Amino acid sequence: MNQAIRANNRNDVLLDSAAELFSARGYQASTMRDIARKCGMLPGSIYYHYANKDALLVAVYAEGVRRLTERVEEAVAAHSDPWERLERMLATHIEMIIEPTAYASVIIRILPDAAPAVARELTDLRNRYELILRNLLTALPLADDVDRKLLRLLLIGAANHVQVWHRPGGESPETIAGELLRMVGHRAAAPQDGDQP
Repeated sequence: MNQAIRANNRNDVLLDSAAELFSARGYQASTMRDIARKCGMLPGSIYYHYANKDALLVAVYAEGVRRLTERVEEAVAAHSDPWERLERMLATHIEMIIEPTAYASVIIRILPDAAPAVARELTDLRNRYELILRNLLTALPLADDVDRKLLRLLLIGAANHVQVWHRPGGESPETIAGELLRMVGHRAAAPQDGDQP
């Protein structure tokens, strides 16, 4: 049992080290030797855990998706209004991007095409996370002519781009998320009873 705990701890350190290097240097520029050095392992020891660097990237992605999903689901759980739930999801997503965590940075900055051999697996992981947003949008009372897929892509693209322009001490994630929804909400909302056509 102690051996299992030690093995898990070593794997956690390995994943953290890989995430930090992939985030800071990029996937292509980070070697298995660099990762081994950072986490205090022999280079050959990494292959006990992962067959190659692509497999390690998939594991980092999976851990990042797990962390993002956990934070987002916790944030929306306390709300029942669909617009509030969506706003909390976006605010939490933006918060994790501008903190930033190494895992979130890897998911946002390293696109599946960077590792063609596992691109499908990486895309599936990204889609699994974006399913949360898709489900939140499905619950919104939107006008019939609103393209929910386009709205999803617009929101996730805008949220992911926050890291490019946001500066420390700038608008809070809650403010940014609220403004995003206010900008799309006026035209996207379904007409209420008594509204003029």
